[in-house]
This record gives sequence, structure tokens and C-alpha cells, in this order.
Amino acid sequence: MLGVSGVDFDAGALESVAQLFRREIWRTPPADAIAECGIEVQSFGPLQATVFAELGNLESANLITGAAEPSAVVGGHLADAIEWVGSRGVDYCIGVAEGRPGRGEAEDWLNRSRYEQEGGWLTFVRDATASDLPEMPGIEILELRKGEGEGMSGIAAEGLGLPEWAGTLFFDLPSRPRWRCYVALLDGELAACGAMMVEGEIAELGVDATRPAARGRGCQLSLLRHRIEVARELGCRTLFAEVGCNVGSVAITRGNLLQASFEQGYRTLAWRLSPSLGIY
Repeated sequence: MLGVSGVDFDAGALESVAQLFRREIWRTPPADAIAECGIEVQSFGPLQATVFAELGNLESANLITGAAEPSAVVGGHLADAIEWVGSRGVDYCIGVAEGRPGRGEAEDWLNRSRYEQEGGWLTFVRDATASDLPEMPGIEILELRKGEGEGMSGIAAEGLGLPEWAGTLFFDLPSRPRWRCYVALLDGELAACGAMMVEGEIAELGVDATRPAARGRGCQLSLLRHRIEVARELGCRTLFAEVGCNVGSVAITRGNLLQASFEQGYRTLAWRLSPSLGIY
């Protein structure tokens, strides 16, 4: 598939890796945190549903993806996923990726079932050619090893606007075999973080956050530059990142990705139950 910018990519493969990315994060916290916070992930055919009950009003944490994949609707999987998430008493949204074979069928079903489209996220894609981003003075990138995720988890929770305890989602990521996790030191002080999950020849970049006092100093561009080079060394051919559409701060993230030669691949539309029509 060619994106609007001409970058060659397989959207189905990216969607599959994106589900794995979320699934790995959701399964990373210790068992007691999973039970206490109501952290769950469940598959329904081509769909995946994630729930974080303690963040019940955060739709990006309580999410159904894969609704535009073949058989999502006709196989009854979308209805089953909605019933499961709905039983958890959280606000949630359903992602419908543009350009996927089941998009029209999914949107027809959602319209009939009293859902409405509002917002979503963009997928930015690039190949694994070398980055031309310059090295930033005063910034050092460190890779985290097993047991070193505390600093990253704290920055991620703060930078992403989550409660401090929600950083448990990211604490153990450096120990996972698919993951490469990094922090940026600005003038010797811990300032930003970014991670990357590699699956085959595809790498997804995420968990990007910067402490407020360090913003605008090039930390995220340095983290992007470093991850691109590592992905090349690991034999990746395609790199991508997902970025929300409706949060003001994500404009900076989009700008950084564009500077790093990422280009917009496709959009995923978020569908929510219409607030004026009651509970499904």
C-alpha cells in the first residue's frame, strides 16, 4: 500500500504490530498492579480490546482496535468486543483505520448501533534510510536495561498526563526482548524518554515524553535519531509511530516526526457511543 506521501507500506502489517505494541505494554505490569488497577487485554478475532479500569475516563487506554479488518463485523467480533468492554464500566472508543477492507462495513454497523465519529489518530511512516537529523549538543542518549525502567516510567507518566502510579505500564519494558528503551540526558539531567518495539522488519516508536522544563531543547529529535539508527542496525525496513489528532501538544510530536522524514500514512477514526442516546 502507498500512503498519501508515496511511502510504501503494508497497513495491515502495521495494524497488527500496533496491536502487539499495546498488548505488550498492557501485560508488562506486575500481577498485583494488573489486578488492582483493572488492567486487561482481550482478543476477539481480528480485534483487540484494552481496559485500564482505574483510568476509566481515558479513552486512549480503554480502546478497541481492528474494527476495519475483514470479518470484524460479519464474524460478530465487534459486537463481542463492545459487550466485553462495556461490562467494565469505562469510557472507550473504537478505532476504524482508513483504507482497510472492512472500514465501510464497520462504520455502517457503528452508525446503526448509535456510535458517532470524533477524533482519532494518525500513523506516520518512513523507511529505514539513514536519518539526516543533526546531533544535538548537550544531549546524551542512554539505553535502559532490565531493572532500569523507573526513570522512564516516571517521565512517561508525567509527560503523557497520567497519574504517577500509571507509570507501572512502562516500568518493565526494558526487560522485554522486542523492546529498546531510551532516556535522554540534557546537560546530565534526566529529561526525556522514548521506546521502540521491533517485530520482524517493522519497528513501532512510542512512549515519547519530555519533562516540561526540558521541552524545546531537542531531546525528542535526538531520541528519534537514535532509534532510527538502531532500527537500521537491527534490519528493520519500515518504521512507524501513532499520534493523536485532538491533543494540542501532539502538534510538536508531528513536527518532530516530519523533521525525521516520517510521512503521514493513514488516519484511524475514533468512534464513541453517542452521549445523547444512552448506553448501548
